[in-house]
Amino acid sequence: MVILSVCGCQRPRNPKAASQPDLGPAPDLRIALKPYGLPSDFFRPGEDTKCSDRIIGYRFLVWMNNQEVAVGFNTSPNCRQAPDKPVEGVLRVAVFDVNGSQKASRDLPYLADGNGELVADGEALPGPAGTLLVRFQSVNLDPQGTHESKSGLRLLDADLKDVAQIDRFLEQTTFTNHALVFQEGVVLTGPRTYDMLDGIPLRQIGQRVASWPTGTMDRKFGEHGFAFMLCGQELSPGQYTNTNVVHQGANFRCSVNVLGEDGTGWDHQLQAGDTASLIGLLGDGRVVGLVHQKSSGTEELVEWTKGNDPRILPWLPQGFSGSVDSSSHDFARYATLATNSPQPCNPLTKILGPCDENGASRWFIFDRGLHTALVNRAFPSNARAAVSPDGLHYASFEAGELRIYRLPAAK
Repeated sequence: MVILSVCGCQRPRNPKAASQPDLGPAPDLRIALKPYGLPSDFFRPGEDTKCSDRIIGYRFLVWMNNQEVAVGFNTSPNCRQAPDKPVEGVLRVAVFDVNGSQKASRDLPYLADGNGELVADGEALPGPAGTLLVRFQSVNLDPQGTHESKSGLRLLDADLKDVAQIDRFLEQTTFTNHALVFQEGVVLTGPRTYDMLDGIPLRQIGQRVASWPTGTMDRKFGEHGFAFMLCGQELSPGQYTNTNVVHQGANFRCSVNVLGEDGTGWDHQLQAGDTASLIGLLGDGRVVGLVHQKSSGTEELVEWTKGNDPRILPWLPQGFSGSVDSSSHDFARYATLATNSPQPCNPLTKILGPCDENGASRWFIFDRGLHTALVNRAFPSNARAAVSPDGLHYASFEAGELRIYRLPAAK
């Protein structure tokens, strides 16, 4: 069964959107990272994309807790130095506190070269119990000379010491505790079994069995249940069919569905023609997602709760598109690196067809209690940023520096 996230990917560019004035605090702290091993050309325009489909590289920023942030980058080359010389990857991770003191540093060797196969960018995420989750992929040549792809992850604590290593493909992490979700085996049809692991030491906290209905377009796991989008497509006038194949130009009729671990559930029907992608299932049962409105071509950030009308949350100005890249633990504050490109570049669009790398990128932070953005500023597409778990700081990894910003307390 193919499970897809559906959206209206082609959006008009608003020429006025790029000329917005910058809004937000100045950095409290700026740390030059070249003395910590950052290559001098790391932020050169195009350096992050010129070989990214063949060589795995890392550039990330992840909050370990409210006071410490990890920044990661490959010190190894982004491209082969010679056609017959594969790249041997080295990931450097450094942890700093909000006062600028380095708390830990570590180099992690990894298999960077795709050996002619397509690869995805390296990735790091918040892990369970305040750990750093580093995803590894590799393309090896087995003894018979054929390619063998592997995927796994390592968990590191705030001192960058190993907590766990798992050689399984990570399905996703839960939104609140960042618990790990793995599917058992390869299942093409019928029920699927998922293992959930959390805590330090890592332990299995549950097992879920899900029979995704035909027409499931997106799904997210929570600690106590899961949510999914179920869509029918109008393949003939007035008749909606549930299918896992997305038909271009078809009208959609979609609903948000939530199922608790006790088997009880609820759902909410979207407006006819609208589609959505889910952001996450929060610990108290709230579901957050981006709804693409077919009638206007715009997106809304929506929060659904059982028995209540949907709540529209503050979101991007017209002409910009993005997704939630980080948030506070309670989703009181959330952030996105957005672009006004009508066809943003990402690993999927680069494979499927042409994309536009010339759109303006801006970094937004929203407070759900405010009508306007808390932060709205120009931001390079090759930079990274994240909001702290308590929402009182954000940090950026840009222009060769780690920058830490203080945000006002919520009113």
